[in-house]
Amino acid sequence: MGKAFAGEPSSWKHGKAEVADGVSLHYVDVPPSSSPSSTSSNGGKTIILIHGFPQTWYCYRHVIEPLSKLGLRVIAVDYRGAGDSDRPRGGYDKMTMGKDVHTLYKEKLGIGKAIICGSDIGSMVAVSLATQFREDVEALITFEAPIPGTKAYDKATTDPSLTWPLFWHFFFHNIPDLPELLTQGKEKEYISHFYQRLCYDPSFLTETDLDIYTKSFAAAGGIRCGLDTYRAFQQDVKDLSVHIEKHGKMEFPTLTMSGEASKFSLFIEDQTRELASDVEYTEVPGSMHWIMEENPDGWVEVVMGFLSKRKLL
Repeated sequence: MGKAFAGEPSSWKHGKAEVADGVSLHYVDVPPSSSPSSTSSNGGKTIILIHGFPQTWYCYRHVIEPLSKLGLRVIAVDYRGAGDSDRPRGGYDKMTMGKDVHTLYKEKLGIGKAIICGSDIGSMVAVSLATQFREDVEALITFEAPIPGTKAYDKATTDPSLTWPLFWHFFFHNIPDLPELLTQGKEKEYISHFYQRLCYDPSFLTETDLDIYTKSFAAAGGIRCGLDTYRAFQQDVKDLSVHIEKHGKMEFPTLTMSGEASKFSLFIEDQTRELASDVEYTEVPGSMHWIMEENPDGWVEVVMGFLSKRKLL
């Protein structure tokens, strides 16, 4: 597969692998940098990057090279239904989506353990992966998402002070067919609204960036599959609750973040402590919801500090 954007480094290799019957995921695979500035002795650690809505792997474009220079192998994936991955009609519960990504790195790419990182919907996928396949997770990084199956999610979707400024789209996206009808042909306007409503400073997103996201979601099934990740939330609530009740909290190092201007800061640390026993939390300056796009340097600094402290770099 070819490059996704002008100026993409030649070391970024695109691939696609079947992870379930009739479902293949697209991913970008970037090796550790040989830069002299990289002094890593991490024994070949890998970080898996999982995007949110309405994004693709491309949302990590600014942080892939810095992570590679830390000595990490970087895999940025399009989850099922997004980007250049396949768009099946079902399987948008997060346990299934987490299994997709685990199958990709464990079975198809031969990676034993990995650092799992997810943003927004990708955080839900990352948590579902991590709680199912704990033995294959080095550490977990999540940010900017209420995780279905937690008390914090219940509060976020019932407290009017949070629901209407932040999460009204959860309810809109759950209406059958109507969101597709209203956004068809208006994908660019809808994605632009999402970004501008939840950002610190809209100047970070260029027209080129917006066009790349629009191309993905305007393709056949693009918006429908994106909305189906929301329509699975009630199943996600049940699934995660059962896993945590049965297996207890996750014990590997877990980092969670919010943008300094984000209302996620009101609950995301408490939420993560419901799921994991070893939790660090921080707020990233100069950002709101789209942290790694709004302030990539700040995002990398936080991740680097966390991984260094845990001797994963």
